[in-house]
Amino acid sequence: MSTTPEDRNASVAGSALRVERAIDLAAFVGREFPPGSWQGVTQDRIDRFASLTGDRNWIHTDVARAARELAGGRTIVPGQLLLSLLPALLQEIYVVTGTGTSRVAGLRSVRFRQPICCGDAFRLHAQLILVRQRPRFVQVDTDCRLDLRSGSPAVTAQRTDVFFSE
Repeated sequence: MSTTPEDRNASVAGSALRVERAIDLAAFVGREFPPGSWQGVTQDRIDRFASLTGDRNWIHTDVARAARELAGGRTIVPGQLLLSLLPALLQEIYVVTGTGTSRVAGLRSVRFRQPICCGDAFRLHAQLILVRQRPRFVQVDTDCRLDLRSGSPAVTAQRTDVFFSE
């Protein structure tokens, strides 16, 4: 992605867009970002997540039963685990370097369109849909989509982050 004169406060380092202030992301609303790198989730990570959350559903944790009974023959990555990966995946898309603190303020329109199985490759596609200065913070809304290698969307969600200045 190349920058334009109106993007004077932004730079691209590696594949991530880097901006000093969250409000500088406003110049990128509606633009197509390059997708993130291919990711995968191991069974060990699924098991640790299931242990942490208490989600012991066999479709996530029982490898032998999944091989016998699930269409793909593999366990399914818990949806909450996939959503918990969004902060790290978004940092491949954009990074705000000069913010004091930031928080997730909301997840909306979350849809699990098809399962992501253990070992499946997926990557994040993201598009900024709103950047707004509020009295005490900057609100950044992002459309997030996790796609499988086939190009099929597996998970879609809208995420709102708020950035506070120091």
